[in-house]
Amino acid sequence: MNDKLEPNNVIAAHLVESDSLFVELAIFNTVDPAQIARAVEAFCSTKLGSAIAECLFYESSQGSVIGLRLADNRRVVVKAHPPSQSIEFLAAVYHVQSHLANHGFPCPMPIIGPTPLALGYAVVEELVDDGVYADAHEPSIRHTMAETLFWLVDLTRNLRNLPGLRPGMLSRFLSGRLWPTPHSQIFDFEATAQGSEWIDRIASKARQNLLSSGAGEVVIGHTDWSVKHFRFVDGIVRVIYDWDSLALEKESVIVGDAARGFPMTWHLDVPVAPPLDELWAFVEEYEAARGAAFTTAERATIAAAAAYALAYSARCENCFNPAATDYPIGSFREALSHYGEALLAPRRQWF
Repeated sequence: MNDKLEPNNVIAAHLVESDSLFVELAIFNTVDPAQIARAVEAFCSTKLGSAIAECLFYESSQGSVIGLRLADNRRVVVKAHPPSQSIEFLAAVYHVQSHLANHGFPCPMPIIGPTPLALGYAVVEELVDDGVYADAHEPSIRHTMAETLFWLVDLTRNLRNLPGLRPGMLSRFLSGRLWPTPHSQIFDFEATAQGSEWIDRIASKARQNLLSSGAGEVVIGHTDWSVKHFRFVDGIVRVIYDWDSLALEKESVIVGDAARGFPMTWHLDVPVAPPLDELWAFVEEYEAARGAAFTTAERATIAAAAAYALAYSARCENCFNPAATDYPIGSFREALSHYGEALLAPRRQWF
């Protein structure tokens, strides 16, 4: 094995650049790259029946993601989750993802469902990394993403009663609180409340509208439908990642969330948030794929979901400089300041 591709070296290179090591501590109870590598190597030998030939990448956010080439030449991704993640949910994701892959949907084929690894659980899927990242501000890419989201919803209608599926973040509101627990510990909403009042104000209105409008059929959707998770070949979707973002949620909420987040990517230097006309264009393209327009009540729910999700992303951005009053062009804070209130205005203003 190339020394540079030794698992402990690849893991060490990532950890030295990391701002926080809480994920590794939660899963492996250590931040020692050698110990983490040994745990992954033992997992591969016992659960996959092969040693590691080389480690292709290591990343961590809400969990740890390790790309590997095994000694038998299989290329796999081991996704390790902390013990706080529900094994029932991971099993449901494995079932849905397998169903999608077996029906030709562009997602990696799962190999192993949730299996103990260190203190947490790991799932394994095939490694698919061909294709290129794309700019979803391009109308053709946006259109493809909207169509593919409906394909996902339509293909999973018979799986909605699957045990373990759960609502998305936009529906997991805690009593008496505006925000759910942020998806990563790097975001401290309480410590950055001062300077975020304007975001909280819009989010509060959006949440109220969302809870009162709440129209739409419950479906299975992907709650991080962002182009950062897509690779394309000649404009056609080759693969979509991040399947632990599956949720059982109202279709209108899924679409509203996707409409505000579809252009988000760190792979290209493009605005992460859509202008308002692109947001509604995504909704209209989804409607075209669906073959039916949303009702007035469903559109109200889409607008509320988009506004709340936009505010959540803006709140995450604000954790790094809550005193700012001038926001980067194309950021979620800039988008929210430009049209967040418009999404919550009387319906005639956003139809």
